[in-house]
Amino acid sequence: MKKITAVLLVTLMTAVFALTGCGPVGGDPDNGGGTASIDDGETNICLLINGNLGDMSFFDSANAGMTKFRTDNPGVKVDIVEMGTDNSRWEPTLRQTADNNYDLIIVGTTEMREPLQRLVKNARYSDRRFVIFDTEIEDNKAANYSTVHSILFKQNEGGFLAGALAGYMTTAQGSDRTAFIGGMQIDIINDFGYGFMQGLKQYNTANAKTLKAYNSYIGDFSNSPKGKSLADTAYSNGVEILFAAASQAGLGCLDSAKNKNKYIIGVDSDQYEYFKSSDPSKADKIVTSVLKRVDLTLYEACEAFVAGTLTYGDLTYVGLADGKIGLADNERYRAAVPESTRNAIDALRAAVIDGSIDVASGLKRYTPLNTVLALYDEMKP
Repeated sequence: MKKITAVLLVTLMTAVFALTGCGPVGGDPDNGGGTASIDDGETNICLLINGNLGDMSFFDSANAGMTKFRTDNPGVKVDIVEMGTDNSRWEPTLRQTADNNYDLIIVGTTEMREPLQRLVKNARYSDRRFVIFDTEIEDNKAANYSTVHSILFKQNEGGFLAGALAGYMTTAQGSDRTAFIGGMQIDIINDFGYGFMQGLKQYNTANAKTLKAYNSYIGDFSNSPKGKSLADTAYSNGVEILFAAASQAGLGCLDSAKNKNKYIIGVDSDQYEYFKSSDPSKADKIVTSVLKRVDLTLYEACEAFVAGTLTYGDLTYVGLADGKIGLADNERYRAAVPESTRNAIDALRAAVIDGSIDVASGLKRYTPLNTVLALYDEMKP
C-alpha cells in the first residue's frame, strides 16, 4: 500500500508540474493575475499565423520577413507560431501569447480583428504592443486602439496591373476572356478582384478590345481541390491566363494551370521562385505574381519597434509607391511577356504612382460592395 501511495503521489506531482508548464512563461500573479512581466531587459516578439505555413504565398511571406529579422537581430527573440485552420483555437492562443513575456505581438487578416479588439480592451495587456496587418483593427477607428499599429495594403493596385497584363496575354493567346479566382469574398480579396477588373477594362479602352473576365470564389483559403476545380472550369471555358488570390487554396489553381498547360498569375509571394526548382513545369506556367510585400512590411515594423519609432493608434496604408505592391520581375516574366507588353505595364505602374491613373479601391470603406459586384457583372462573358 505504501508503494502504491508513493506512486500515486509522484503521478499527481508530475501532473501538477505538467499543468504548470502549460501556463504563461514567467507568470507574475501580482501583474494582472498571471500575466508575465515584460520588464525583463529583453525584447521578445511573436508572430501568430492564423493558418499554416506552406501556402507559398501570404503566410510564407510573413514568415520570411520575420525569419530574416530574427537572423539580422540576434539580440531579439522572435517566435513564429502556426495556429492552424481551426479558428476556435485562435483567440485562446492569442490570449495565452499575450500572457507570456512578449513585448510585441503580430497578427494578420480580418479574421483576427475581433479577437484582438477584445484582448486590448483588457487593462492587463496595456503594456504590450501589437501590430495587425492586412486589415485595420477596426474600420476607420484605429485611433481608438492606443496599443495597436494597423497596416493595410493597396492590393487593388497590384490587381490592376495583373488585369492589364492578363489583357495583353489573353489577346496574344487568341482568346477573348480571362478570369479572377478569389479565396473568400471578403474585403481584401474583393480589392484584388476589383483592381483586376479595372486593369482589364483599362486595357480594353487603350487597345479597342472587348475582353471579358469570369469571377469566382473558393469560399476559404485552404480548399486547394476546389481552387483547382474552379480553375479547370475557367480554362475549359476558353481562358488562357487567370489571376488567383486565394493563399493555400490557390495552390490548386496552380495545379490546374500546369495540368491544362495554361498561364496563371500568382499572388503575394514570387510563386515562380517557389516552384522553379521543385516543379519546373508548374513554374513555367506562372508568368509573374502580384507581390504583396508582407515580408518587407513586417521587417520594417519590427525595426521601428526596436528603435522605439513605431506608432500606435494609427493606420499605415502602402502600395505601389511604397514598394510594397508590384509584379515579380523575374526571369520567367521577362521570357514569357514580350518587351513591348512589359513596357506598357511599366507605363501603367508609373501612371498609378504619379496619380494620372486612379485605381479605385474595392475596400468597402471606399467603394460600396454593390459597385464592386456591378463591375464584376459588367465584365462577365
